[in-house]
Amino acid sequence: YGERFSIAAMLALLPPDIIVADLGCGSGNLAAELAGSVRKVIGVDSSTAMLKAAKRRTARFDNVDLRKGDLCAVPIETASCDAALLVLALTYVSEPSRAVSEMARILKPGGRGVIVDLLPHDREDFRRQMGQRSLGLEMSFVERTMNEAGFENVTPRPLAPEPNVKGPALLLAAGTKKT
Repeated sequence: YGERFSIAAMLALLPPDIIVADLGCGSGNLAAELAGSVRKVIGVDSSTAMLKAAKRRTARFDNVDLRKGDLCAVPIETASCDAALLVLALTYVSEPSRAVSEMARILKPGGRGVIVDLLPHDREDFRRQMGQRSLGLEMSFVERTMNEAGFENVTPRPLAPEPNVKGPALLLAAGTKKT
């Protein structure tokens, strides 16, 4: 049956009227996945090259709004999004805590914030090759940072590595913006 049907099933759980921010959207993979299931996706990235790739990938969707911007000063209005993602983005910013605070700022009360990023590792060559600023994030740091930014019920956990993947291990943390 493949794997696409399970992703489609999970996306169908999303309320179709929500606005999702994809912070650090890169080449637009997540924005393209989400666009068919939600009212609007706002993708933000600081890289012109990545935004061009995202524009190509999401061209068939009229509900994707791509914006150039810094994750520590997100160009999205306060309390305007129902959900926000920071996927493989925090290790690229100089102030991860500020980026998480920005994620909280743009969320409506009760909105969901999700972070996926690298767990700490010792692969300096990988960090340099990818242009990352840090060697991963401790789960306790992510949990504390999300709590300080105004999230509650924060649930960080390591993600099981997929077979044949060569990158460092990942973490997932989700929380709800306090009302």
